[in-house]
Formats: sequence, C-alpha cells, structure tokens
Amino acid sequence: MSFYRKEILVLLVLGCAFGTLAAGPSPYTITDLGGLSGSPSANVSGINNLGQVVGTSANHAFLWENGTMTDLGTLGGSLSVANAINDRGQVVGESTTASGEKHAFLWDHGVMKDLGTPGETSSAQCINGHGDIVGAISGKNLRGGAVLWKNDRRQSLGDLGPSGSGSTAIAINDNGEVVGVSSGLASNSGGVVRAVIWQHGVIHDIGTLGGLHSTANAINIGRQVVGWAEIADQSTLAFLFDNSVMHDLGMLPGGVIEPGSGSQAASVNESGQVVGLSLDSKGESRAVIWENGQITDLNDGIPAAAGVVLTRARGINNLGQIVVEQQNHTDNSTRSFLLTPRSLDTQKHN
Repeated sequence: MSFYRKEILVLLVLGCAFGTLAAGPSPYTITDLGGLSGSPSANVSGINNLGQVVGTSANHAFLWENGTMTDLGTLGGSLSVANAINDRGQVVGESTTASGEKHAFLWDHGVMKDLGTPGETSSAQCINGHGDIVGAISGKNLRGGAVLWKNDRRQSLGDLGPSGSGSTAIAINDNGEVVGVSSGLASNSGGVVRAVIWQHGVIHDIGTLGGLHSTANAINIGRQVVGWAEIADQSTLAFLFDNSVMHDLGMLPGGVIEPGSGSQAASVNESGQVVGLSLDSKGESRAVIWENGQITDLNDGIPAAAGVVLTRARGINNLGQIVVEQQNHTDNSTRSFLLTPRSLDTQKHN
C-alpha cells in the first residue's frame, strides 16, 4: 500500500521495542460506530475529549455521540466531509455547495456555516479549543495555500517558497501553533514536499528521516508533532518531532518496508501517546499505538470475539480513547470503531 506523500526532519533515531499485552481481559472495549442511511460503512477522522467522533458516511459528514450518529448535512450540494471536532462540539470540514464548488465549513450545534469564497475551493482540516480553524484554499490557476480562520477573518500562512509553491495546514493546537505540509525546493534535489510548523507567523521546515518528503499530521499542547517521513530508500516511517529533534517511531516487528510504505503517525494526545498504522510482516496494514517507547498492535488489545482486523488508527483523545478503521480492500469499504480503555469504562460504571 502507499501513503499520501508529504514531509519532516532528521537528527536522532531511537530504537523502538515491541509491546506485548499481558494475559487476561483485553485492555480495550470496542464499539462499532455504524453508518448513515443504514450503511455499515464509515470513515472516521477525529475524536474530542468528550468521546464525540466525527467522520464521513454515505457521502455526508457525521457526528457520533453515545451510540447515535447524526447527519450534519451539506452546504447545499450532495457531499460533505467532517475532518475534526473540538471540545465545544464544533466540527470543521468541507462540503459541496448548490453550485458544485467545494467550500470549507464550520458546523456549530446544528448550524453549518460556509467559510468559503465563491470561485475558490477550500477545506477546513482542524479546529482548536478557541475556535481557530486551519486548512487550505485554491483557485483557478492558483496552487493551494494554507490558511487560518480566526475571529471571522481569514489569513494566509504562506509556504516554503518560491512564493505560491503550495501548502496545507493540517492541525493546530491551543497555543495557535500550526503544522502541515508545504512544497518547496531543496538544494540538489529539486522540488520536495515537507512537514512544516508555523509559529508566530513564521514557517519552519522540520525535515525528513533521510529521504526527500515528509508530512506533519498533528501537534499537541506540548509542541510534540507527529506524522511520517521518508528514509533514504523512499519508504516511510512514523515520526515524533520533539524539542527540535525528529525521532523515528519504528514499525511492527518484521514489518515490510517498501517505497511509499512503512508506518505513519496520525494523532498524538497531551500525554504523548501516538496512534497510526504500521505494515506487519505480511505487508498488511495494522492499527498501532506508540507509548513508553514501544509499539503495540491494537488488534492485540481488543476481544478476539470482535472478529475484526483494525487496519489504521485515526485519532486519540486525552482519555486514551482511540478511533480506528477496518479497511476492506476487496470492496473498498471501511468500518469505523471506538476503542475505550477498559479502565475508563469501569470508572464510568462505578
């Protein structure tokens, strides 16, 4: 399998151990999120600290909460996608309009607001606790550019250059620090796509793990950034960028490495727990968690009776709840699930 390509930096590489789970009850309970309009298929994109989950099913954005999936509607067109949710329950994403354009939206307690501009294509990728939103815009004869919506105003975040080379903002923390990806030029290498961080209005290339390209997918309040980066053979590895150093998070034991594939980190919570995916020894994608210097296959943490194979993890909240997917490559369908630490479930029922 291949990943959507982007970028990051290199300095210190840490060896990554493989975590094994002790015998006994599985550490997670698993909840099937279902789908809209009777469909069993859904793609999940994020979870907040209240356990509210967002994603897309039957071509519409949804909000799932306490067993109920709500259709968030559209901006007048037929399609919508939810990308993120904050602890206020505000959801961002993109939707087609009645005229067929794709515009970024903010959904706030039942009302979907169009953040776009006629004649442009836009998307909203993330929203922080203050309601600041990041994403990207593009127009006719114009490459995409990262943007920030703040206090009802939109501002460009810029790129690595030359000016207009293209960028996308993917995540923002409550400090207003933004991460994402930007095209640019590297000496003796031509064009590259790199993981970047915007701080105080300045963009910084955070490098790779020895290859050309990388992508930053998430950032927490402690400025820990996660994503994926190429190594010299063009395969990809998940990384944690912390204190100006990019750490290789590694793969499952015996994991197959091939150009464009390997492992990828999708989300990090405030405790530094990281989730994503890794290829296993058969070259198959598995949902994983990295914590305490170890990588663990999340399939080993759910009841065997669940009868599912979790192929990637998309998000983790500060309570340790994880949203994951099972992708069926035979019919290209996807089912989504919520994993809840059994210790958390026990607290709720006491």
